[in-house]
Amino acid sequence: MTSTRMTTTGTTTNEMTASRFPRISFWRTIVAVIFAAGMYSMYARFALGFQSATNLTDPQPWGLWVGLGTLCGVGLSAGGFAIATAVYILGLERYRPILRTSVLISFLGYSTVCAGMLYELGIPWRIWHPIVMWNRHSVLFEVSWCVMLYTTVLALEFSPALVEKIPWTRVRALYLRWHHSLLIALVLAGTLLSSMHQSFLGGLYLITKGKLYPLWYTPYLTTMFYLSAIPAGLAVTIMAIYLCVRSLNARVDMNILSDISRVIAPLLAIYGVFRAVDLINRDATPYLWMWREETGLFWLEIALLVVGPVVLLNLEKVRITPLYLYWTCAMIVAGFVTNRLNVSVTALQASSATYYIPKWTEFAATLATIAAAVVAFRYAVVYLDILPKNPPRQRWMVPSAPAQA
Repeated sequence: MTSTRMTTTGTTTNEMTASRFPRISFWRTIVAVIFAAGMYSMYARFALGFQSATNLTDPQPWGLWVGLGTLCGVGLSAGGFAIATAVYILGLERYRPILRTSVLISFLGYSTVCAGMLYELGIPWRIWHPIVMWNRHSVLFEVSWCVMLYTTVLALEFSPALVEKIPWTRVRALYLRWHHSLLIALVLAGTLLSSMHQSFLGGLYLITKGKLYPLWYTPYLTTMFYLSAIPAGLAVTIMAIYLCVRSLNARVDMNILSDISRVIAPLLAIYGVFRAVDLINRDATPYLWMWREETGLFWLEIALLVVGPVVLLNLEKVRITPLYLYWTCAMIVAGFVTNRLNVSVTALQASSATYYIPKWTEFAATLATIAAAVVAFRYAVVYLDILPKNPPRQRWMVPSAPAQA
C-alpha cells in the first residue's frame, strides 16, 4: 500500500524531500563546469607556476588577467558611484529603487578585481605590501590604494542590506543610526576614490610611449578611461536590473532604465568626440586606414562603443523597449571590453614582436571569478532587500486522493 502524505501547508513529503537538494539544470551544470575549470587553473597558477598557467612572456607581461580582470572589472563597476552620487549628492530620488543594486554590482566587481590581482601578481602573497611599503611615484601604488579604499567604502555602503537581517533589534538600530550619520561622507569619499582610480588605470600605460600603438596611445589616456567607464558602468546596471525583473521576480519601473539610457547616449557621444579630436591633434589619422589587424579592432571598438549605441539610444523605440535596451547595453559593454583589451594587449603586440593568445587556464580563472560574482549577486537579490519583489502567486492546492490498499 502506497500513499503520499500531505503536510499542513499543502506540500507533499516528496516535494519537501526534493526541495532539500538543488535541481540540476542547464545553467547550474554550466556554472559547475566553470568552477571546476577555475579550480584547476587555480592549482596550475599557484602550484605549477606562472608559466604553466599562462602564455605571458617578458615582452608581453600583461594579458587577459589585467585587461579583462582589472581594467574591465574596475570600469564596469562605475555604475555604483554614479547612481550613489545622483541620489545622495544631486538629490535625484527617482533612482533610489536601483541604488542598492548598483552598489552591489560595484562591490562584487571590485571584489573580483581584488581576487584577480592574486592571479596577476608574480608573487601573490605580497599583495599586502602597498599598505606598508609606499612608493608615491608609482601610479600602480595609487591604483592599489584607491581600489582597497573604495572596496571598503562599497562594503560599508552596502552593509545595511545585511544588517537589516540581524535579529537583534538594538544592535541593528544602533548600526543603522551610525551608518546614516556617515552616509554622505562615504558617498563623497567613494565618488572621489572611484574617479581617481578610473583615470589612474589609464595612467598605467602612459609609460609605454613609443610602444603603445598610436591609435591608443595618448597623453589623455586617463581622461579616456574615465569618460568611457561611466556609461559602461551604467549599461551593466541596466542589464543586471533587466535580468532581475525577468528572472528573479523583481519589480522595477522600467522608465528608470529608459531615463538612464538618456544619460548614456550623450556621455558616449562626448567620449567619441574627444577621441576623434585627440587623433586629429596627434596626427594619428593615417593609422585609421592602414590594412592592419589593429585598424580592424579599432573600428570594431568604435562601432560597438560609440557609433552603434549612440544611434540606437537616440531611437525612442529602443529606449522604451526593455529587450532592445538590454541588447544595446550589451553592445556598449562589448565595446568597452574591446577597448580595454585593445589597450592592454593589441596595442603592445607590434612593439613587443609577440603575438599573445591567452591560455585556456587564463580564461578559466577569469570566468570562474566572474561566475562567482554572478552567483553571489543572484543570491543577494533573492534573499536580501535589494530590489522590490512582486507579490507571490497564490498557489491552489488540490487534496490528494485517499490511500488505497
